Amino acid sequence: MVDDKTKKFLRAQIEFSINARLLVNAWGGMAPVNNNCLPFLGDDSIVFISEDVYKKLQEIQKKTRDNKQEIPFLLYGETRGQRVVFNKIDVQADGLRSTEADFSTDMIQKLQNFIDNSKKDGSDIVAHGHSHPPLSTYYKNFSKDDLKSYMNFRFDNPEFNDKKIELCSCLLAGENFNFLFFDGNDFYKFANVVVFDDNAQIIKKLPCYQDEYIYNRNNQYGM
Repeated sequence: MVDDKTKKFLRAQIEFSINARLLVNAWGGMAPVNNNCLPFLGDDSIVFISEDVYKKLQEIQKKTRDNKQEIPFLLYGETRGQRVVFNKIDVQADGLRSTEADFSTDMIQKLQNFIDNSKKDGSDIVAHGHSHPPLSTYYKNFSKDDLKSYMNFRFDNPEFNDKKIELCSCLLAGENFNFLFFDGNDFYKFANVVVFDDNAQIIKKLPCYQDEYIYNRNNQYGM
């Protein structure tokens, strides 16, 4: 367990690291982070997404593009080391009042229900996610506030900070499915994201941490 003084020191250290990775040192919390400066968790790190969750994420991407608005969501699943499976999603896509993602009271309550019913043995995981609309050159990058919010979400919730429940982050932008893990000291990118069907068979590999040109040029993916 990390005490408040240690957490305060860690927050300062991590924020210094975030600032050192900015693409543009301007725009305050909206300053974009250079995704290429974030290390990979490992070549074999992989996120498995069920077909139902994948369809919902596609809907989020479309609404984000059409409405030019960030959409918040939470993914629930299980983890075994660097292999994560997500088969449930909670999203607030209607009635949003600003361009920035903000979790509704209903979503927060559902998250609390998941926490209350979790095994608390580190095998359950939550993904703290949102989308970015194409409003700037850097919309495919995490922002400074994205990473700070993720850091604070972990430090401020003892179930996550004590690793009773694992936590990661997800950014949907430019057709990418970018998953990021924070271990309490640094941020690490998942190298692979795939979709599985009802028979637990992998049916599609999804783009992650790629620019839009690469995705549009190579839109055929296989394992």
